[in-house]
Amino acid sequence: MGEDLRSSSTDKKVVTAVPNTANASANANKENNANELPEVGIKLIKEFEGCHLSAYPDPHTGGLPITIGWGSTRKRDGTPFKLGDKITQKEADELLVEQCKHQYLPTLKKIPYWNIMNSNQRGALLSFAYNLGANFYEGVNFSTITKRLKYKQWDAMPDTFYLYRNPGSKLEEGLARRRKAEGDLWKRD
Repeated sequence: MGEDLRSSSTDKKVVTAVPNTANASANANKENNANELPEVGIKLIKEFEGCHLSAYPDPHTGGLPITIGWGSTRKRDGTPFKLGDKITQKEADELLVEQCKHQYLPTLKKIPYWNIMNSNQRGALLSFAYNLGANFYEGVNFSTITKRLKYKQWDAMPDTFYLYRNPGSKLEEGLARRRKAEGDLWKRD
């Protein structure tokens, strides 16, 4: 815990250690925020996923998984959506938040240093995970981002996000924009 050294105004100089409650409070808030869903991540997901209230085929495969809302592939009960399914805007918004809280956040919180990252960094990782899977950390084909996070090489993260854009695919342009936005969000204080 940080300390604030203050002296008394008597003839003798007495130094008293007083806990720096401002730093302790800031650290506690940061710790608590690590358990909350980063709203900036939800905003970024919405920006790139778009919202569709009727189920549609996955853009990458042209088929499964069937997707709806803000890119959701499963209903609240865990069953997959099917073509012809419809939801309301409110349901789409609630489903996104619920899925992020229960399917993504618990896994993301296992990433080293998650609890000291700012909300922008956590939001960038939430968007990345929502797009590429909650279990990306230490996953196959994710060695570079895993290394950057594991060894706290945070200055390299914006460029690292950009590596995961499916070069040469029909989705590369959109994924490149998303990875750049995630990198930009990561850099913000």
